[in-house]
Amino acid sequence: MGAPKQKWTAEEELALKAGVAKHGSGNWRTILRDPEFSGILFLRSNVDLKDKWRNMRVTANGWGSREKARVALKKSRAILKHDDNPLSLSTEVENVDDELIDHKPPEISSEIVQITGSKRPVSKMEDLIIEAITCLKDPKGSNKTAIAIYIEDQHLTFPDFKRLLSVKLKEMTGWGKLIKVKRKYRMAPSPAMVEGRKLKASHLEVRQKESSKEDRDDKSIAKLQVDAELAWMRNMTAQEAAAAAAQAIAEAEKAMAEAEEATREAEAAEADAEAAKAFAEAAMLTLKNRNTTKLMIRT
Repeated sequence: MGAPKQKWTAEEELALKAGVAKHGSGNWRTILRDPEFSGILFLRSNVDLKDKWRNMRVTANGWGSREKARVALKKSRAILKHDDNPLSLSTEVENVDDELIDHKPPEISSEIVQITGSKRPVSKMEDLIIEAITCLKDPKGSNKTAIAIYIEDQHLTFPDFKRLLSVKLKEMTGWGKLIKVKRKYRMAPSPAMVEGRKLKASHLEVRQKESSKEDRDDKSIAKLQVDAELAWMRNMTAQEAAAAAAQAIAEAEKAMAEAEEATREAEAAEADAEAAKAFAEAAMLTLKNRNTTKLMIRT
C-alpha cells in the first residue's frame, strides 16, 4: 500500500482555483510548473489536481448522491463492457471523467469574486474595461487583446472571461460609452468635455476674427494717412513746396550732424580704451621687472 493521501488544505484549494482561472481546466502540468502555484502545490501531482478539481466542480454544481451514483454506474458499465480491452476501458473512463470535469456551472454573471493572491477584485466587467483603457493611456485606443491582458494581470478572472469581455465591449460601444476605430477602443468624450471643446473653438474663432479686423483697421488708417499726405503735396504751391524741401534738407543735415557727433564720441571712447589698455600692459611689465630684480638680488 502506498502512503495515505494528505488532506487538501484551504490554501491548496485556493491555489488550484487560481491556477485553473489562469491556465484553464486540464492544464495541470502547466499549473504545477507555474512559480505562482508550485510553492503551494509541490506535494501534488497532475492527477491529484485533476481529481480535486473534479470534486470541487461537483460540489460547486450542487451534485448530490444521486448524481454521484449515476456517474459511478456509468463507470461500472464501462468496466463491464470493456473488460477484455484495457485500452478501450481507460479511454471510456477518461471520457467519463472529462464529462464530469467539463460540466459547466450555472451562467457566470459579470460579478467577479477574488480568490487569493495580490490581484484585486472588481465588481463589474464594465469597471474592468474602463480601468484598463484608462491605465493603458493609448491615445489611439486599446484593442481587445491589450485590454484582456491588462485585466488578467491585475485581477482574477474566470474561464468564460474573454467571451464576456467581447460581449461587454460591444454593448458599451452601442451605448456610446466607448468609441471603436480600427478594432481599438477608447473612452467616448463626456458631454461636458464636448461643450468645453466647442466653447474653446468658438473663443478661438472670435479672437481670430478680432485680430483680422484690427489688422484691417491698421492698414486702413495707414492708407488714409498716406493718401492725405499725397493730397496735401499735390495741392501745395511752389513756395510751400520749396519751404517743405528746405525743412526736409535741414532735418536731414541735423540728423547727419548728430550721427557724425556720435561717431566721434565712439572713436574717442575707443581711443581712451586703447590708451587704458596700453597703460595697464606697461604697468604689468614694470611690476614684473621689479619682481625679477628683487629675486635676483636675493639670490
